[in-house]
Order: sequence, then structure tokens, then C-alpha cells
Amino acid sequence: MTTPVREFDRFEELAGTQLYRRNVFAVTGLPTRASGPAVRRHRQKVEARLAVEEGWPGAPEVAPAGGYGKDEVRASFEGLQDPRRRMVDELLWLWGPSDSGCDCDPDVHEWHDAAVLLHARVLEAETGRSGLPVEQRASLWEDAVSAWGHLLADGTLRQHVRHRIRALGDPRLDEDAADDLLARLPRLLVSPFPQLFADQDTAARLTSVCSAWAGFPPFAGLFSELFERAAEEAYEKIHGDLLTAEREREAHHYREAFLLLRDRVVPGFEDMAPLRPFISDWRYDEIAHIVAVGLNNLAVELLGVSVHRPPSASRREEMIWLAEKAYEIGPDRDSDGLKENWEFIYDHLTGTGRRPARPTRRFPWFGFLLVLAVIGGSLSALIEIYGIVPVLIIGLGGIGVLGYLVRIVAALADGVRSVRRRK
Repeated sequence: MTTPVREFDRFEELAGTQLYRRNVFAVTGLPTRASGPAVRRHRQKVEARLAVEEGWPGAPEVAPAGGYGKDEVRASFEGLQDPRRRMVDELLWLWGPSDSGCDCDPDVHEWHDAAVLLHARVLEAETGRSGLPVEQRASLWEDAVSAWGHLLADGTLRQHVRHRIRALGDPRLDEDAADDLLARLPRLLVSPFPQLFADQDTAARLTSVCSAWAGFPPFAGLFSELFERAAEEAYEKIHGDLLTAEREREAHHYREAFLLLRDRVVPGFEDMAPLRPFISDWRYDEIAHIVAVGLNNLAVELLGVSVHRPPSASRREEMIWLAEKAYEIGPDRDSDGLKENWEFIYDHLTGTGRRPARPTRRFPWFGFLLVLAVIGGSLSALIEIYGIVPVLIIGLGGIGVLGYLVRIVAALADGVRSVRRRK
């Protein structure tokens, strides 16, 4: 009976930038073909050394400075006792020459070991554990991706994995488990990227690397799922900052609200740029929408405040920046309303000749007050039911209403008697 995939919890333990460094063969220094007696003899040697020293150097390929601690070394030896865990680590360590009775093509072992070393080396560099210059990492990534991609795409590893399962001869693991092991390997190989993408410069540089991985069938589709959590975390952070900015705006702390939007919300959204190719359109548009509406709402309110108190030069710049950024960030469905608000605020503040005209019709005070009453009552009810941010992101309908109010308020500021604009 095939070993259930859920039993291979070792995949979750290794996931991340240290997937090679935590490998039991890297920690113990044993070869992947080490048998029971050889493992016991080597363990006795290591234990004797750990009795007088604080650490064990491990395999030289990825050994950390100072080596491995006693607890980690002992845990690795214990992990070798379970063939289900051991086989995961064997997949990610050196196989050596193809003379162990597996009948593999010699190129398979050579490509596999090259893939391991290239991938391990470039991860050491990307995480700052080696001094390899940035400009030399691109070729390492390219070779590692190519090696792993071809090995997993053509299924050449399966024969060796089945042979190793037979060689271990443990009833807890049968030959059919090879398919489960190899099916989960691609996800483990790309598991370091969410951590690497935490740095914006690194993320921008590695976007093309992720695309190269995704070009091989075993890795196609993995990155959308892989980065979904990162996108969700970004959304939650932006959502929280927007909520705080909205509270500051409601308390008329406009400078504090502006700084939150400028220094936290917008940078948080811009940091998502490298993730754009790998997350769903609806998720990206959702986040862009709430950011754009938050920026737009503050710009509109500041314009309304300027009716009673002429804005300073810096406040004018803030209003224009907010409206412009809202239009720049907003998804396509919001673009018309956001662009109209941006252009109107810009024209009104800079006096470019595109302000509302001055027709002779009397100002519609009754309609204006009615609109304010309806909007105010509706917003109060919605906020009471759903909270601040859900109301903030109600969509272009809300933006359109705000745009209408912008024109009315600006008309009052200019002393006109109508809010209609001449084309």
C-alpha cells in the first residue's frame, strides 16, 4: 500500500531558505547511502567529539560558521531511523557516482548532485551566509533551475528513488511512495522564495528567477499558491494601516492621516510589485482598490476643509499627491472616477483655467443639503453595521458621489452658483 503523503511531514520541516542546511546528511556528514552499521559507527565518533566540544562541523558544502549544535546533531541522527523522513533528505543531498546498483544513467546522478550544490550555494548567498557577489548569482540560479527543472520534468529520478526504497528495506515505506515523494519535491524546492521576497530589492531581482522555475511543468502554478500567504499578509497590514488613517481623518488629524498613507500604506502596496506576476488578479485589484479609495477620500475631505481655511502650499501638495496616487494605484474599474477627481483637484488648486464655469443659474442649496443628508445618513448606518473600512471601499459608486461633492465644495470656494462644468 502506498505511504500516505501526509506522513512525509519532513517536507514541512525543511521548507524555507535552510532546506539544505537542515538536511540530516549535511548535519551529520554521512553519505546518503550509509547503511545501519555505518551510521552507528559514525554516530559513536560524533558523540565522542561532542563530549569534549560544543559543536560538530557537518558537511563542508553548507556547514555554517561554528558548525551544528549538539541537539541538532543528535536530532538528525534520530531522524535517520525513520525511512520516510530519511528519503526526503536523500532527495536533497548528494548521491555520488551511479555505481550503487540503481542502474541509473550516470548523467542522472551528475545532474542531481549539480542541482543540489548549485541551489544550496545560491541560497547561502541570498541569505547572507556567503560572500558571493550579487552579479554572480544570476548564473547560479539559471543553472540550478535548469538542472532541477529537467530532472523533475522527465521523471528520471524515479528509478533511483525506488531503488533506494528497496535498499532500505523498511516495511514503513514501499516503492510506490516514490511517486508521492517526487510529487511534493517541487514545492519544497521553491519554498525559500517567500522569505527571500521579504527584501524588496531581492524580490525585484528574483522575479525573473521565479518565472524561470514556473516555465517547467512541475513548478507551473506553484507560485500563485506560494505567494498567496504573502499577499494575504500584505493585505492585512495595509488594511490595518488604512483603518488607523481613517480614524485619524475622522478625528480631523489630517496630517497624521496623510503621513500614514504616504509612509506606510503606499510603500506597503508598492512592496507588492514583485508579487504581481504570481498572485491572482482579483486579489491584487482588491488591495489596489482599498488603497486608492483611502487616498481619494482624504484628498476630497481636505478639499472640503479648504472652503473655510485656505490650504498652505504644503497642504496643496498633499492633496494633489493623494489624488494623483489614488488614480495611479486604482484598478481599471476605478480609473474614470479617480481620474476625474484628480484632474478637478489639480485644476482647482493650481488655477489652470479648467475650474468649474460660472453660469448664471442659482446654486441648488436644497439639492445640496439633501444630498449631504442622504449621504451622511447612509454612511452612518453603513459604518454602524459594517465598520469603517468596508464602507471606505464600497466602490466606484462611492467615488462618484465624492466626486460630485468635490465639485460642489469647490464651486462654493470659487463663489460660483452652479456645479456644472462646461465642456
